[in-house]
Amino acid sequence: MTSAHEHVDPLDRQVGANVRALRLRRGLSLPACAQLCGRTEEWLRTVERGKQRLDKLSVAITLAEVLGVNDLAVILGERLQRLRCSIGESARVQHEAVPVLRRLLSTPTYPQASTRDPFTGSERIRRRLSLAWSAWHRSDRPYTALGVVVPDLLSDALALHRASPPAGRRLTWQLQSEVFQMAQRFLYCVGEPHLAARAADRAMVAAEETDDPVLIAVSAWTSTMAALGRSDAEEAHAIAHDATAHLRHIVPTNPAALSAWGALNLFDAIALARLHRPADAWHSWTLAHQGATALGAEHHHPLTMFGMANVAIYAVAVHIETGQAATALKLAGRLDLDTIPSTNRRAQHLIDVAQGHLRHNEPDAAITALLASEKQSAETIAFNATARTTIMEIVSGTRRPPRAALELAARVLRAG
Repeated sequence: MTSAHEHVDPLDRQVGANVRALRLRRGLSLPACAQLCGRTEEWLRTVERGKQRLDKLSVAITLAEVLGVNDLAVILGERLQRLRCSIGESARVQHEAVPVLRRLLSTPTYPQASTRDPFTGSERIRRRLSLAWSAWHRSDRPYTALGVVVPDLLSDALALHRASPPAGRRLTWQLQSEVFQMAQRFLYCVGEPHLAARAADRAMVAAEETDDPVLIAVSAWTSTMAALGRSDAEEAHAIAHDATAHLRHIVPTNPAALSAWGALNLFDAIALARLHRPADAWHSWTLAHQGATALGAEHHHPLTMFGMANVAIYAVAVHIETGQAATALKLAGRLDLDTIPSTNRRAQHLIDVAQGHLRHNEPDAAITALLASEKQSAETIAFNATARTTIMEIVSGTRRPPRAALELAARVLRAG
């Protein structure tokens, strides 16, 4: 085993927080857990503080057995990638649909037997797309809902495109773009930022073939999301800024363009907030608010969720991003969650609220918000990196973490 490190690696700190949460959840004292592992109390203390690296597979396995964990990734997370041993990709935490989508995004689509009626095939896929979005927004297991259908939808859309005559390909390009947009959203939400970026790129290429400015703008929205998922606020701002500029001339007369323009401005607001440009962030948010008001209270885009309720949620998020947690919490307290027609979006909003409470030094309120998020969608909180970080901050920052926090940490660590 390596000696304790003066500089604490963020991954080691996360591993230590995971170990502490699981130990407390199991009801083991520090000395008892150390003894069961055949180690000293001081060794386990330094592990939990992130100052002692778990870099031997045999030690990690022993610790997992003591803590009652079957999957090493529950303890080690990304540290699995750096262990001094050979670990297959199957040890990495991922949604079961991800390997299939990775192959679809990597494998060429070969020529198919031609079809004379691409319209009929595309309408069937479009109906399935509509049903998938409906399931995504209504289900308390939205990732399962999309994970079941996205691979087949993408495979069928690609096959239909290759089988269509050149005259029918504008229709199939459009369909491809919409399916890739759905794939991007799914991959982003299950913590696959690089694959999400690849799907966003494919959506953009397909959209450009249609010359449809609104479809191109919505694809730019997916690219902006992918950039934010990679913590690249500069790129996200650049994409959103350029896309809104190209839409501006048709926004006054085209409701679909106005919806895409508003959604892009919301993402731009988040990007600008992360770039420490609060005045510009609020300018973008105000533009989005004006767009949502013009579209009316009933408007909700199935992909972007742009509408009045989502604009209100982003006001909370921008306040949190700009360090105004108290103001964010006041706004959140006035929101009616029932106006948000998506379980996933409600769950994500409550994660933002939890983050605001934690920044306001209110860990009990943060746990309450996280439990409410889990009630909306356990899958959303399990795959959300901010939620996992917030939970572990509460557990590691409290001498005697509340039972609810420990139980939530155990559920999320196992599920994610």
